[in-house]
Amino acid sequence: MRVILGVGGGIAAYKACEVASRLTQEGHTVDVVMTEAARQFVAPLTFEAVTHRPVSTAVADRPAGVLSHVALAHAADLVVLAPATADLLARLAAGRADDMLSAVYLGVRCPVLAAPAMEPEMWDHPATRRAAAQLAADGVEFLGPAAGRMASGQVGLGRLVEPDVIVRAVRRRATPQDLAGVRVLVTAGPTWEFFDPVRLLSNPSTGAMGVAVAEAAFFRGADVTLVHGPLAVPVPPEVRAIAVTSTAEMAGAVEDRFPAADVVVAAAAVADFRPRDPSAHKLKKSSDAAAAWAVERTPDILAALGAAKRPGQLLIGFKAETEDHVARAVDMLREKHLDLAVANRVEAGLGFGRQESEAWLVRSPDRVEPYRGSKAGLAAALLDAVVGLVGER
Repeated sequence: MRVILGVGGGIAAYKACEVASRLTQEGHTVDVVMTEAARQFVAPLTFEAVTHRPVSTAVADRPAGVLSHVALAHAADLVVLAPATADLLARLAAGRADDMLSAVYLGVRCPVLAAPAMEPEMWDHPATRRAAAQLAADGVEFLGPAAGRMASGQVGLGRLVEPDVIVRAVRRRATPQDLAGVRVLVTAGPTWEFFDPVRLLSNPSTGAMGVAVAEAAFFRGADVTLVHGPLAVPVPPEVRAIAVTSTAEMAGAVEDRFPAADVVVAAAAVADFRPRDPSAHKLKKSSDAAAAWAVERTPDILAALGAAKRPGQLLIGFKAETEDHVARAVDMLREKHLDLAVANRVEAGLGFGRQESEAWLVRSPDRVEPYRGSKAGLAAALLDAVVGLVGER
């Protein structure tokens, strides 16, 4: 994607260097266009070093056709204004064209993202709000501002959003939206079943696989809900998340949201057993109750969903095994009325808590696709299969 990064003149301009660097590392061609005021905070050479591209400020900076405002505007797939200062917002809203950035803005017909950064009083001023409202009416999408501490020492609304927020917004626009409008429900992580307040039954799942699926689905345009047990990885900020602890809680949360979902990906590693009579108090080591602890089966969430699945609804389940991986996934596919089963190998440094996965995407006994690589790659392969299934429906 060809991205124009417009940098306004504020102290937050230094964060634009990280945005430029990360976008370049993700494979985008980044042309940085700075206001004259921005040069007082960050040298153009810094941006040239991280993007490997020339930087422009004034309309007459380069010979026509090399980095002219017309050439830049026509080539752009996306414009990102970060930081978008009060002055920059006002000039763009008024249709000014007195520097390279404002001239480029008037010429683009691609999406524009603006990340404001200014003192809280400036953001709250009616003039700034009018400018922001006008730009929003013109189609500009705003990221932030965020609340926090300013360079002046004040605390309020006006901080530039973190570079990661901007980079992720660009990433979604650079990703084919082949799941746009699809409602995806994902489960992730382990569940905990307590014997007493300090001891529990569970498994080593970190939730990384389910979170990778939820994040990848979001970037492909889906409306994503993530129901998760206790995680060891962060939840994507754009994803609607419901935290649970026990298998029964997960079952309730999933069953409530199942009817509205188009696609369900059950990646959670739920505990298969729970204590039959958990204690409300910590049992002492000297107690003989530990030897007599009895367990019972937890609710089979996936089987219940398979039995309740409506026509056209897609249900995908994960099967973690140490042997007979594909055969057991085929059995689960049939028994639980799944559209796709993912056989996940959990041995020899693979599976739970590991960066690499070895898996098989099973659609039928004779339609098996092997995979070995990162969890992010497995999530992408899984969603490719989902897109194919959605197309078939």
